[in-house]
Amino acid sequence: MLVFALVVTGCGRPKVQPVPSAQTPGTVPRTFRVAVVDLERVAREHPRAAELQALRRRIEETEAALLLPLPPPSLPTPGPLTQVTARIRQEAQRMLQEEARALRETYRRELEAMQQQARAELEAYGRQLQEEAQQALKVRQEQMQQELRRRVEARQRTMQARVRAYEEQVAQEYRLPLLNLRLKLEVVQQADRQQYERLLQEYERLQRERDAKIQAFVEQEQRALREFAQQEEQRAREELEAYGKELENQSRTRLQERERAVREQLEEATRKREREFQQTMRARQEALQQQAARQAQEVAERSRRQLERVFRASQERYLQEERARQEQLRQQLEALRRQQAELEATLLAEVRVEVAQVALEQGLDLVLARYVLRQNATDITDVVLRRLHRKR
Repeated sequence: MLVFALVVTGCGRPKVQPVPSAQTPGTVPRTFRVAVVDLERVAREHPRAAELQALRRRIEETEAALLLPLPPPSLPTPGPLTQVTARIRQEAQRMLQEEARALRETYRRELEAMQQQARAELEAYGRQLQEEAQQALKVRQEQMQQELRRRVEARQRTMQARVRAYEEQVAQEYRLPLLNLRLKLEVVQQADRQQYERLLQEYERLQRERDAKIQAFVEQEQRALREFAQQEEQRAREELEAYGKELENQSRTRLQERERAVREQLEEATRKREREFQQTMRARQEALQQQAARQAQEVAERSRRQLERVFRASQERYLQEERARQEQLRQQLEALRRQQAELEATLLAEVRVEVAQVALEQGLDLVLARYVLRQNATDITDVVLRRLHRKR
């Protein structure tokens, strides 16, 4: 379970392309810090890894003991038929054990192949989900950038129209005073030089005043446009970040559902093969027992009847003992599996806590599992392991 866990501690803040006319000079794009942690290695080198391995070995030993039935009971035969029937029983026992081992090995290889295939499929599915999320996020980002450009361009056109209207208004306001001054300048140009200079200064002052009003209005509109562009960019970033988190949650949920489905399939396959094994062994055991009974019957009818009585009694005891043994082993197996699940949950929680703490301390935006490829990512596996070992 540690190997399959997907560790994602944050979502990088997507960058929205600013409007060229509103871009502040010298702005440096924000760099996102990404790290990876090798969960397989953490699982192997965790301070309690040996305890987990010991639990797994005990589970495997208990499962093996549960799957292998007890040897059939020996069937003593009174009189001179003892050696013959003992040899028959030994041969039947040997054949049954050989067939049980061969069948068990076949089922084991099949289950291992299914587990490997399931792991490969889950890894491929995880990569597919990540690619789909990235593609969806990229498409949404492009759509939002286009929408942002349209909004800002529309606002810019409105601003330009307002500026032109204001320029016409101010020009109309100053047109008559400037025209009067210009006529006076033409009249007094040769008559009174001092009055001409005063009129010229007044004419230039009115022009500067008119231009200053227009410039102030233009600057005010440009500031409003920049503020509008910044607000729209911030809104787009927040919306894109929320969409990225939504995609991340959807991908995590889909991956967990696929893992649960695969786990259920593997468990059902294990149970199915166990039923087939038990049925096959019972059928084969019965066949061997019948064969032994027929061989003993050829020796003597009386000995055969006696042997059958002994066999039935032994078989009953054998089944009772086998049921009692299997019940005890199943209880032990359930207890061991509960211990394993609790320990795995504890280890996984510890690893998540340490990964989150390292991400906070180092200012990381995103932490990925090792099997998810990411260029220029920092490996924090050693840091997490040292923190785990210091706590022991």
